[in-house]
Amino acid sequence: MRLLGIPFDGSDSLFRTQQSLVNVVGHALWLPHYTPTRLDHLQFVHRLLQTFCELDICCTITGTYPAFIAGVLTSYYRTSPVIGRLNIARTPSPILDNICRKADTFAIGPFQFYLTNWEEYEAFPDYTNYDIMFEDVTFCFSIAIVDVSTSCGSKSSFNLTEFIWYYLCEFGFKMHAIVCVPLDTPTVLHLIHHRAASDGWNSDSLCHGCSEDLRLTILPFVGNCTGERSCGCNVCLRQPPSLRS
Repeated sequence: MRLLGIPFDGSDSLFRTQQSLVNVVGHALWLPHYTPTRLDHLQFVHRLLQTFCELDICCTITGTYPAFIAGVLTSYYRTSPVIGRLNIARTPSPILDNICRKADTFAIGPFQFYLTNWEEYEAFPDYTNYDIMFEDVTFCFSIAIVDVSTSCGSKSSFNLTEFIWYYLCEFGFKMHAIVCVPLDTPTVLHLIHHRAASDGWNSDSLCHGCSEDLRLTILPFVGNCTGERSCGCNVCLRQPPSLRS
């Protein structure tokens, strides 16, 4: 999958900046982050991301699930890891090839993947839907593979998050993500991005059809939007909420 025809460049510049900061001032995180207020399957998600990190897989989780555990939303639409990798024909990867080819069942570390069909997600053909089992717990994931122009690994997860926020996550003043990067050990981080500007329901980075699809996805979480010209919700007014809210 490419976003607006653009592949992720595989950069790990944000990770290298983080490491440079640690070398100067010791343990510190310069990227804005949040503390989860909900624990719905969070330990499961953390363990999955740590497994991907141990296998040097570039991965991030954005969208409504991180916003839900941050306490911003009262529900979430789906848990959607996004993984970056080079073209399957150029660099075969037994681990990720199974996802790209939509294999019926396979294992990644201690996790067992089972392909499933979710009718409500048929409108998102770029995502592959799996029930993932770990020990005695099963959780549903919708996974996307993003094309990468150069080889990348778990150190690129910070940059992949920024890439997804810019090209895929629309209509949000606060964008949330969960990543795992190899600091001293595979470390899970909850990142947040504050954006002051808004184009309302318009989007310069997407075509009209994509903008409309995303608007319908986000609308249930806006709550008070009427869609009328005189609507006073934050999105229609193009006004960010206060940092307190």
